[in-house]
Amino acid sequence: MRQMLGDFINQILSAQADTVCGADYGTTSDNRVNHRNGYRHRRLDTQVGTVDVAIPKLTPRFFLP
Repeated sequence: MRQMLGDFINQILSAQADTVCGADYGTTSDNRVNHRNGYRHRRLDTQVGTVDVAIPKLTPRFFLP
């Protein structure tokens, strides 16, 4: 259950980062306004336990979920 929740949250964060970037992960686009630069790993305490969340790092802009 914890793993499923972590995967779900990471997918949502990745989709949000794609929207901010203007292109999907791993693709090029003329509309792209910034690029991914790895992840910041954070722990999220939930009712099912602690989940490791990978928050995308974007450059030159930052990403706040």
